[in-house]
Amino acid sequence: MVSRFWNGTAAVAGFVLAAAVAAAGQTAPKIDTADQVTVTVVGTELPIGPFIVDADGSIDYPYVGRVPARGLTARELGAAVAKRLVDAQVLVGSPQVTVALEQTPSKTVTVSGAVNTRGEFMFAGELSVFDALVKAGGAAPDAGDEVLLIRAQPDESAAADDAGDDDVITLSRRDVESGVFARSHFIRDGDRIIVNRARQVYIDGYVSRPGGYTIEPGTTLRQALSLAGGVTELGAVNRVRVLRDGERVDDVELDKTIIQPGDTITVPKRFM
Repeated sequence: MVSRFWNGTAAVAGFVLAAAVAAAGQTAPKIDTADQVTVTVVGTELPIGPFIVDADGSIDYPYVGRVPARGLTARELGAAVAKRLVDAQVLVGSPQVTVALEQTPSKTVTVSGAVNTRGEFMFAGELSVFDALVKAGGAAPDAGDEVLLIRAQPDESAAADDAGDDDVITLSRRDVESGVFARSHFIRDGDRIIVNRARQVYIDGYVSRPGGYTIEPGTTLRQALSLAGGVTELGAVNRVRVLRDGERVDDVELDKTIIQPGDTITVPKRFM
């Protein structure tokens, strides 16, 4: 049995890491199944590992047995090990314990739809919807604003954290990309993300390039027409028609009428 008295508290390295993480506005990574940790008890010859987090979420640490690790930060696990060592009378006082975490990519998320690189991606620890889209190369040019997060069936460890989640969560891509949901929706192992394609606006008649176009929210009629190369010399810009859900939009104005996905814009021939 190893016994030694320590007057110190948490290791200085732990404080430095915590300060750096706080300064960056990020939370410390959480330990998960299959991750590896090395545990250093300063001033002792206790084994440092690495210890692998087993399926039950714990590590098997010498002299104290199973220590729960999943869901803890490295610093929190260090504190837990220190307490276990004191409780088991292996050490006395306030042992200095540092934990180094090496996360193992053991989870998967599938990203499909209007993204640049569709496929299944491996990740470790916590992954936000935003991070998953980054792994997929970001949204494709024809992406719409709707992102579907299709939840995998939760395991016991995730059930408590994700209680109340719907099977399918609809998100705004622009909110995700701007950070509104970047830290609010985390990926569960086996989740799927689908970025829906935008409904197009169809522009025909006397424009340079008739066809379908994807528009940004807030696009005016004039801006939509510019996507099609503008109105030709034969086009009647003062009589442009906009159909929405099969009905004609009244009081159309170039700079005030906001075009919506699914609209049909027709530029008639001007009177000669």
